[in-house]
Amino acid sequence: MSGPNGLIVRRNARYEVALPARLRVAAEHQAVVTFGAATGARDGWVNADVMDFGSGGVGFMSQLFVPRGVVLDLEIMSLEGQGGDTLLACRVKVMRVVMTDRRPAYLVGTSFAGQSPESLKKIDDLIGLLEGEPVATEEGEQDQE
Repeated sequence: MSGPNGLIVRRNARYEVALPARLRVAAEHQAVVTFGAATGARDGWVNADVMDFGSGGVGFMSQLFVPRGVVLDLEIMSLEGQGGDTLLACRVKVMRVVMTDRRPAYLVGTSFAGQSPESLKKIDDLIGLLEGEPVATEEGEQDQE
């Protein structure tokens, strides 16, 4: 979004996080972009690290290049990693890709795309958690961890 003086500004606050994730190309783009076996993909999924999170989207680091405009299925895991719980399963659209250095590694900025009501609630819950709000349990009680 452009501001009053032509500068590009972010519409939503982003929170710095460090969470493991995995991603795959969404079905509608798999004919154009695929992760081959040499990439370490398992059933189309590759690992990534979520770097920032906000109500508008997710930023992550990946060792694989992903073109702008591609839609991805993204699963953000709990701190236990790939064996832990999935905090959020969502669909995102790649908005920017920047190579970080010679590793190679890429910083990928995404926006949320076509979320279900359940996914939207999980996004709001995760933002609340990042803002320090008490966590609601299944019974409706609030946990004051």
